[in-house]
Amino acid sequence: MTTALAAVAAALFLVRFGLFVALHLVRSEYNPIEHAVSDYAVGSTRRLSTVATWVWAAAWAALAGAVDRGAVWLLILAAIFVVLPFLPTDLEGARRTAIGRIHYLAAIAWFAISFSLTSTFTDQFDLVVLNALRWIALVSLAALVVALVVRPLRRRFFGLSERIFIASINLFYLVVPIAVLTR
Repeated sequence: MTTALAAVAAALFLVRFGLFVALHLVRSEYNPIEHAVSDYAVGSTRRLSTVATWVWAAAWAALAGAVDRGAVWLLILAAIFVVLPFLPTDLEGARRTAIGRIHYLAAIAWFAISFSLTSTFTDQFDLVVLNALRWIALVSLAALVVALVVRPLRRRFFGLSERIFIASINLFYLVVPIAVLTR
């Protein structure tokens, strides 16, 4: 069962990465430098964003069944990703809403949980690629926090650093089930 779930998780993380790339290649009103990834869930790319989000929910759940450590946190990530499409973000410049604030909290939670679990899996599998992706995620996470806090940097650096974080986390968790399969 572990092997099957690890294979499913790897496939889903790969599909999710492809959908993440596709989200940035389709025509939309957003661009990767100035807009948050969450913005793609509001507007013309909403369906594609929702599919990508739910694929990631399934990937987190499958991975939870394939690993010994971190499974509860992975299930929490799956739950967050199931509900994210029902928590649209507030677009920049729009009035803040309760749903938008809940979205913001959910995003903070998923960023924090997914990054904190990287140490668990880096320690467990001791692979150079996991360690490298963990560092890329750390630096990009720090950069996106700085861009959020230092307002003049937001427009030029938040979107890009967020995408680097999301891509590195996606790739990190693509490698984890592969490591489970090759153990």
